[in-house]
Amino acid sequence: MNSHCSHCQYKFEKEPGFFFGAMYVSYGLTVAESIATYVIAQFFFDKAFDLRLIPIIGVVIIAMASFNIRLSRLLWIYMFKNYSM
Repeated sequence: MNSHCSHCQYKFEKEPGFFFGAMYVSYGLTVAESIATYVIAQFFFDKAFDLRLIPIIGVVIIAMASFNIRLSRLLWIYMFKNYSM
């Protein structure tokens, strides 16, 4: 991750441990994606819960992991950004 924004020079590197809260945001994103994947995928199976859904959800979680890390850090920064600059 860059230390400063190339456009506005906003400092991304806060104090050590600042992004620990982004882990909770990432967890929430992952849970939401898992639930959405389950809802979408269950229409393709006969039973309400089929064990074949678990690998599908796992693949989606792994495929979206790098996107979730970036998005959760971005959301965490914007929750604490001071807009009075």
